[in-house]
Amino acid sequence: MKVVSKSTVQKQAAGVAALLAFFVVISPGASAKHRAAKPAQQPASVIAHLALPGAAVSQLELQQHGNEEYLYVETASKEGFAIVDVTKPDQPTVIKSEAWPNQASTGKLQMVSARLALAEAPDAATGQPISSTETLKVLDLSDPANPRTVLTFSGVTSTLADDARSLVYITNSEGLWILKHQSEQELSSQTRACSSEDASNDVASCQ
Repeated sequence: MKVVSKSTVQKQAAGVAALLAFFVVISPGASAKHRAAKPAQQPASVIAHLALPGAAVSQLELQQHGNEEYLYVETASKEGFAIVDVTKPDQPTVIKSEAWPNQASTGKLQMVSARLALAEAPDAATGQPISSTETLKVLDLSDPANPRTVLTFSGVTSTLADDARSLVYITNSEGLWILKHQSEQELSSQTRACSSEDASNDVASCQ
């Protein structure tokens, strides 16, 4: 009978223990502790850039027309405001520019409704007690890419939009003017011309 010494058994046991420890260290669970952490996803990223030469931008206004989106970029210069098509936000396109009333060096846009805006620009000093008057254009935005001036007021001293009743109040040296425009609800309920997509729609509100 073969006799194995106690010291030999102890050496073999130590070798097995060392081998097991080695496999534990190189196992996936153990190596995962040393793996580099995955970088967190960025919450925002740049998808487009459009150079805007000229004066600094003073304000932005967004206007929606059907499935199209337009950005009105206001500047503090005679250049007025630019209209940028942002329907495809990764492909912004400047459509055209509109000068401020009276070619003023600054101005502002006030969006009244989806189809109406006020373009205001200060007048030159008149020597009157109240010299901070403005020339105001009422713009029809039925076609947002091509605003149309429907009314012009000079010497304007104050304006106020009454959204609840779809009214605009304007004051100048001639007194008070009150404009009535179509509300968002009225615009949405208007009958529109049918398109090819409406042919298969039994409830399309068009004619």
